[in-house]
Amino acid sequence: MTFIRSESKFLERTRIALSNAESHPDIKAALLAFGIDDAKFAEGWAVYNKAKSIWELNAKEGAETSLASNTYSRKYNEVTAKFKRHRDLTRILCTKDPDVLIELGIKGHLPGQYNEYFDLMKLFYTTIAGNAVIQAKLAVIKLTPELAADCLAALDTLLVLRSNFDKEMGESQATTELKNAALNELSDWMDDFDILAKLAFYDTPQRLEVLGVLVKS
Repeated sequence: MTFIRSESKFLERTRIALSNAESHPDIKAALLAFGIDDAKFAEGWAVYNKAKSIWELNAKEGAETSLASNTYSRKYNEVTAKFKRHRDLTRILCTKDPDVLIELGIKGHLPGQYNEYFDLMKLFYTTIAGNAVIQAKLAVIKLTPELAADCLAALDTLLVLRSNFDKEMGESQATTELKNAALNELSDWMDDFDILAKLAFYDTPQRLEVLGVLVKS
């Protein structure tokens, strides 16, 4: 039950099996002889309802995670595109002034970790916003203190979006673990139910189809 579609199909098959078993008097009577009484049905419904509820919650958390991811990705692309442009222009302008590149943190390769990347962006724009000498040098490429301040504000927004995405991801992972455990519990219960049903209808296997059990022709 790795994919949502197969999980949904399994849950629906369980609902149909329990509903049909209870609503067909002859089927219910045959199952009673093998220990599937009202208490057993109540147990099955409880396990099913628990699994269905957690499955729906996990689907909701998954959707929220996807939305948070999309929002974060759009802002990330916007912020990093501006930074890379500003970085490239500054590196060209300051080719003969490596000390400025070092002070701005842009000498060398970009870091691979996103948190280090964000730290580098903050250093870059914070230095520009607070250093009059560098501001004068970067005026030719119109990288002003006001623009640096705007980029820092955008970076703050990006960090908030990243935190929200991480939170949603964590919640989704937690509910996925709960969902898997609940589905496994329901699967074990249905395995036992199917075994008893096959015993009850050994001589009339076609009745099993009402319970969602495939019968070889």
